Amino acid sequence: MTLILLFVNWGIEALKWRFAIQDIHNVSFIKALRLTFTGITIGLLTPNRIGEIPARAALLKIHSFKEVILKTIASSFSQVVITFLMGGVGLMLTQEYFHLGLDFLFLNMLVLIGLVILLLLYFNMKKLAPLFKKIKVLKNEKLIKALMEISFKELFILLMYSLLRYFVFFIQYWLVLKAFGIELGTVMELFLIPVCFLVASSIPTILISEIGVRGSVALFVFGIASDLDIQIILASIVLWLINVAIPAILGLYDLKELKLLRDK
Repeated sequence: MTLILLFVNWGIEALKWRFAIQDIHNVSFIKALRLTFTGITIGLLTPNRIGEIPARAALLKIHSFKEVILKTIASSFSQVVITFLMGGVGLMLTQEYFHLGLDFLFLNMLVLIGLVILLLLYFNMKKLAPLFKKIKVLKNEKLIKALMEISFKELFILLMYSLLRYFVFFIQYWLVLKAFGIELGTVMELFLIPVCFLVASSIPTILISEIGVRGSVALFVFGIASDLDIQIILASIVLWLINVAIPAILGLYDLKELKLLRDK
């Protein structure tokens, strides 16, 4: 089931990206999915897989390269917002498990303020246009126009795509943990999954180090609910293999299409 959800997970991501760039370039769902997989392949070579963004744009092989990157950033940022929103809620509900030594009300207020700032930043990306004008590399009329044309409706739809995708890999993680005998017996313990996503997403990684980081974070978070240390680590590795390694292998097929890697 978790393996099947791999294609649901990245299928939603492909649909989201396709929607984000539709006013610049119309791409089929199958092609969007293929380029998404290849983006993962390239992204593994960069910190926190940030290389996925320019890789997808380059693979499209169109002139509006920077505009596509901008829309791809907006699409990716929507996922970051959801990860932090859900993780923030999870942290507020499970903080008693972690013994952080902070006042309950103070921590909740701190998290809420952070989430509000994040949402305001996301829904007001147009206000970044003056910043673009001051950066030579980004000082481009078409790029600034593309930024100004991102509507509230478009950003909201991207956020809903990201939320749907988030629920998919939430279910994936729960299924994998369950398969390894790690039971999250209460609703509160289920919110440890968003906390794990939040912490893992906040730590810089590159290539194989991502496996170690995810395993360490999973052990720290889920160790609260279970003493099956080896199983927790194995569960995080299996999920990484399913959601990252397999798509990256599939993405090798279109790797030759990347202009940046072609012989000139």
